[in-house]
Amino acid sequence: MFRRISPLVVAVALALPLGHGCNKQQQLTEVEVPEAGVSLRYDLTPGQEYVGHVKMRNSAQTPMGDVVTTLACDVKVVVSGKPAGDGMLVRATVDAIDFSMRLPDGIPAAAVGGMNAEMAKSLDGMELRFNLDARGNVDDLPEPPESAGAGIQGMIGMITQAVSAGLGVRMPEQPVKGGESWDALSKDPDESVVSATHTGTLEGLGRNAAGEDVAQLVYVADIESTTEQGGQTFTVKQKADTKAAFSASGGYPVTVTRKLNNEVVGQATILIEIDAEWSKGGKQAVEMAPPASDTTTEVQAVSDPCDPDYAGMEECADDALPEAGGEAAGDGGMEGTTEAEAAADAAAAANKE
Repeated sequence: MFRRISPLVVAVALALPLGHGCNKQQQLTEVEVPEAGVSLRYDLTPGQEYVGHVKMRNSAQTPMGDVVTTLACDVKVVVSGKPAGDGMLVRATVDAIDFSMRLPDGIPAAAVGGMNAEMAKSLDGMELRFNLDARGNVDDLPEPPESAGAGIQGMIGMITQAVSAGLGVRMPEQPVKGGESWDALSKDPDESVVSATHTGTLEGLGRNAAGEDVAQLVYVADIESTTEQGGQTFTVKQKADTKAAFSASGGYPVTVTRKLNNEVVGQATILIEIDAEWSKGGKQAVEMAPPASDTTTEVQAVSDPCDPDYAGMEECADDALPEAGGEAAGDGGMEGTTEAEAAADAAAAANKE
């Protein structure tokens, strides 16, 4: 999923301000794309696990020299049982964080909040919660705690960017055929975006040793946006190239490779490279969210099935009908039963909804 450049990344470039190399090669046997096209959707079954490894490399060219950061981490993603917008809430736990930074000569680590490998390791076990829908759209990414120092905020920002960009790849709305392209722009663009084009293309379909059909996807994006730092507004021009291998039958990205060239006009150029690989794990038991129609039910106080206000499932027996009224009483008893059945049917329909 394409996402505009993070202000935290710009901050490291501007302040001295704020990962490469997964290469999960798979032998694929080419298969023909179905005549009706191939449908590409994430499997968001509650409890489904995905296990991944993500690497990100940021290289910022600034007037003071180059700032280079590399980050690598293991990630386990679990789909919760809680719907969120058009998708599901997912929990991503990050471990084995490996971080390094190279600063221009004469620039102390304190200038970037003291970010270092030890600080990164202190975040092992961190959990990120965000929303993911079946088309690969990611939203509601968590912000670093305001109470944290600049270094921790920058580190959390990089980890969040690496995980989200390494997992979410926007799939087409409709089934696509080989060589067919689609508009991959977000339907809910960020207000900072000035102009944007983003196109996805299905290059082909292959089958791996596990019998999964894997779609070979390429994306090209050209985005112009603005960002604010230190009370100033900067223009950011971004060109992005993405390649993804997506398991059409498994519903997950096998590999994702992104290269994003970002020019903070008049200030710095930042090259971001992200490589991720994923495998599908088992299923956890998760707490399921109650149905939307599940509300507190008022208890039926009337227990007599022959009472006109009764709304239960029992039928009124003839010998239990009121004696007064003869035929009229019989008619009244039947009407009460019909109302009860209607109320029961309405309650059952509401529960079904």
